Amino acid sequence: MKKFHYSLENVLNYKRQILDSIMGEYAVWQQRIEQRKAKIKSLKEEKRDLENSFEDLQHAGGPIERFLLYADLIDRMDQEIEIQKEKLKEIEKEAEKVKKKVIDAKIDVNKFEKLKEKKFAEYRLDEQKENEAFIEEFVQNQTSRSAG
Repeated sequence: MKKFHYSLENVLNYKRQILDSIMGEYAVWQQRIEQRKAKIKSLKEEKRDLENSFEDLQHAGGPIERFLLYADLIDRMDQEIEIQKEKLKEIEKEAEKVKKKVIDAKIDVNKFEKLKEKKFAEYRLDEQKENEAFIEEFVQNQTSRSAG
């Protein structure tokens, strides 16, 4: 019997390439999310350092201009942190869209893989029937030769 050939193999390979491409895109978005989170963490650490320095200045005493400067810097850090959090939300939304594309592409690939498995099972069944028919014919030929 001839070797198994899945007629939609090229389509399946194309769908796999699309899935790989989308997964690569999703990985880039995940990397952007992690970078943004690291930036927010860094800003929070900077703010904490400023707050500690401000507390030290308050305990030691100093000119009012320095108090106002620290208060202004801390407020700006808060604003920047909020801006970065909003940007993170936007990035996460985009990543979620790409994740949905990954899921859809994976479902699409799975459909073709399941169809391939089904076709292969049919091929194996046909192969088995052919072998059984060959054996039956062989046995009949042997029996008729023995009788004749």
